[in-house]
Amino acid sequence: MVARNFTPVSSWNRLAHISCAICILALFFANHLGAQTIATYTFSDGTADGWTSFNGASTPVASNAAAYIGSSYSLLTTTNSGGAGGPSISLGSVLQTGAKYTITGYVMLPSGEPATNANFTIKRSDPSCSGGTCYDTIGTYQVPVNSSGWTQIGGSYTVSTTETGLTLYSQLVGVTSAQSFYLANVVITETAPPPGGTPIATYTFADGGLDGWTPFGAPTLTNAAPPVLDPNGDTHSLLVSNRTASFMGPSLNLLSVPNVVAGATYQVTAYVLLAAPDSSNPTATISTKTADCATSGAFSNIATSGALSSTVWTKVQGTFSFSDLPGPPTGLILYIQSNSATDSFYIDDVVISELSPPPPNPSQQDNTGITSNFEDGGLDGWSSRAGSTVTNSTAAAHSGTHSLLTTDRTHNYDGPQINVSNKMYNGSEYNISAWVMLVPTDGSNHVINVSLQTTLDGNMSFPTVTAYPGITVPADGNWHQISVNGYNMASSYDPGTAFLYFQTVPSSGTDLVSFYVDDFQLTYVPPPTIQTDIPSIYKTLSPYFPVGAEVDTTDLSGPHAQLLTMHFNSITSGNDMKWSSVESTKGMFTFGTADSEVGLAVCNSVRIRGHNLVWATGAQTPAYATGDGTNSPANQAVVTANIQEHIQNEVQHFGTNVYAWDVVNEPIDSSQPDCLVHGPFYNVLGKSYIDIALQAARQYAPAGTKLFINDYSTTDPNKLACLVKVVRDLRGRGIPIDGIGHEMHNAINFPSTKSIVDAIETVAEKLPGIEQQITELDMSVYNGGDTTSNYGNNIPPAVLAEQGWLYADYFAAFRRLHRKISGVTFWGFADDDTWLDGFPVARTDYPLPFDMGLQAKPAYWGIVDPTHLPGYGMKFSASVGPGERDTRTVTITATNGNAGPAYTTQLRGVRLTQISGPWCKPQITAPGSFPILLGDLPTSGTASASFTVSIVGCNPNSRFVLSVPWSSAIYDTGRFETVLDFKR
Repeated sequence: MVARNFTPVSSWNRLAHISCAICILALFFANHLGAQTIATYTFSDGTADGWTSFNGASTPVASNAAAYIGSSYSLLTTTNSGGAGGPSISLGSVLQTGAKYTITGYVMLPSGEPATNANFTIKRSDPSCSGGTCYDTIGTYQVPVNSSGWTQIGGSYTVSTTETGLTLYSQLVGVTSAQSFYLANVVITETAPPPGGTPIATYTFADGGLDGWTPFGAPTLTNAAPPVLDPNGDTHSLLVSNRTASFMGPSLNLLSVPNVVAGATYQVTAYVLLAAPDSSNPTATISTKTADCATSGAFSNIATSGALSSTVWTKVQGTFSFSDLPGPPTGLILYIQSNSATDSFYIDDVVISELSPPPPNPSQQDNTGITSNFEDGGLDGWSSRAGSTVTNSTAAAHSGTHSLLTTDRTHNYDGPQINVSNKMYNGSEYNISAWVMLVPTDGSNHVINVSLQTTLDGNMSFPTVTAYPGITVPADGNWHQISVNGYNMASSYDPGTAFLYFQTVPSSGTDLVSFYVDDFQLTYVPPPTIQTDIPSIYKTLSPYFPVGAEVDTTDLSGPHAQLLTMHFNSITSGNDMKWSSVESTKGMFTFGTADSEVGLAVCNSVRIRGHNLVWATGAQTPAYATGDGTNSPANQAVVTANIQEHIQNEVQHFGTNVYAWDVVNEPIDSSQPDCLVHGPFYNVLGKSYIDIALQAARQYAPAGTKLFINDYSTTDPNKLACLVKVVRDLRGRGIPIDGIGHEMHNAINFPSTKSIVDAIETVAEKLPGIEQQITELDMSVYNGGDTTSNYGNNIPPAVLAEQGWLYADYFAAFRRLHRKISGVTFWGFADDDTWLDGFPVARTDYPLPFDMGLQAKPAYWGIVDPTHLPGYGMKFSASVGPGERDTRTVTITATNGNAGPAYTTQLRGVRLTQISGPWCKPQITAPGSFPILLGDLPTSGTASASFTVSIVGCNPNSRFVLSVPWSSAIYDTGRFETVLDFKR
């Protein structure tokens, strides 16, 4: 790029190198609401982190006599003999003029020191100050401090634009003799950048060149003198002439601009002047064109100016950012256009500034978490939310001898809280656990909820951490664990304004129950690393059918995206293509989220199923879709038009990228005489709404797009019969339909593999030529109808083995049926993100091939290679031993293989069938009723059971076949057979 007058400026031109003991962090939030941690001083390496003495205080030293949470050290300083001075550090090269910051730290006095006050102050060298020096208090001037716990000092600070030096120091206020104090966990966070951000590129055209700008379209670009000097008084600018279309204008390749990076937020400012008057009052718009692996041209408008003038320069200013998803841009063009197709115009003084840096690497965060066991007799940083009494108690404890007791609560939300600022970061995941006991013990039930309170730009929000409404805890005198695994922190917040708290959520009214909390743990969950040395699911099954997964936006980057693209070659958007997501207001379409999912698929050659266009029940459908809800002719016309318009816009938007659509979702109700759900669309249009939807999809979707009806419980004979009836009727009337989707949200005990096979075989027989897919497969680890069990974080390995063997049964059947099913799609792909955690009740479920850490579990191996399943390779043997008089003892021994434990191994029966010799009838006496449990067999372990056989009347030379059906992990089944005789 030729840029003789191009001025790149480092986005961090005022940051000097800081000691390696200081963690340089960058927290990215949205646009101007952002905040970035500039420096953290924890003294955790045992040094003073560059802090020195101020005003005659002692030289600060790192001390392990008092440590703040997450560090082994704090900074110990003694004031001068008059009580003045303290530790200090120069911030002149750290803080930027004009920027806003929050500066906080914690102070505690050594044991025995009298309580006093403390603060942070900045000594500022500045010509605007009297005598050239000012002393700026940070936050409150007198903050009470003592020796019993840490107290936060500090507050917000805006840097003067005329300062020439800044020194931050901590001091005690009100002491008159030498006194020591500790300082810990000093955090400096930028809450607002300098006005306009940090310039990284400026284009003035003052040297007579084009500064790297090129034509967008076919206009002519010329460095020329404008009729009016530009805002900086320069005599050169860029003239854009010979335009023949409104989009034509000057353009800049942003990928060639230094310091423009994905994830950061930028401000673009430009000035525009018309070359000649235009009474139509045209405007100018700054736009971008992005090309990547998913698109050759995605256009976005950054900002539009007011009416342009030929006598006054008009400012146009806006912000933009870009990402590397679904793949890094191959082209990123900034251009300026005008709604007048032919006007010539000048541009000048174009400035690109960084407003917010890109997100930090998780390794730059404070990932030490929080542990509270209250064993030191203190509150461990916990406090009351709204006036309740929070005390350290020895009356009860989950472990040790102390816990936190909350009493005198005034509101449901009035419970204990702890500040999690700089402990929980937007975009990271956390495990949260605590033990709770209610008082008094009266047998009543209460719902305990864990939530966050965050404040962003002064606006407070309260995202729930536990699934709403919370966890039911009985007041039974016992401790109950509340735990959340893999909570995705998705809340930005102003510095110091994130709090995690406990509250009660009654069904109505007020619940002010008192409760203890103990053994609280907040743990950062590092991004998982996927296994790259295991077989791909879709590649393994490629001879049979494609394998897909339901996705949402959390699956588009990082390990989730890696796992998705490694194992699946089809996706279904879980929610982002549904009517309420793309057209919540009639005629206003928001496809951005779904486009991101489609982009990932396109960039990785993954097929896309569209889900869904019309939901029979009216779920996730805006109210306007069914008009006034009546079946009047006028409203029928409105609803018909709504269905057609919605389907036309959606299927045409996604075009050939979507190969199949669930056009009508869940329309079957076997309890109705006509087999149809009598939902809001049916109430207006009757069954014709299905016709209208399918006909519109066929009319507007690209040729070859497959049109499906999708429904659940198709293994139920009555519902299956209704499904066949409805589809047969549609086909008989010429309504276009290509396929049936079997959802298959199954439980670990229901339905059977046989009933799944029967459903597919029935459709194939009765609806020849109809395509079938398994569309929403998952398998709850709880029995069907069980809404009380909850494994929490402790799923038994035996249950996972059972699930793995049942998945093996499923996919063995699917392989056999591959000519009758054209795809299998899982509803998700890893247990860290499943709808079953909230349905039918809030609890932890484990329904998918990969676990919460994205690692393969038995379910995966059941799908890909059952020889890796626990208990695979079970072998049996039998021996005959002597018994009393005319009896023999038959011992059957099970020997496990080496793939893992064989859980719940049992013999389901024993039978002898004579195959030679004079006929007789031996009698078998089992040691108990069948099935006979052999138990859990370790790897290569054995277990035996013995039977008594009466051979009265049997010829010793007679021979018999011993047949023993057996099972392990419920679904690992077989039959052991061998030939026996009963000779002595």
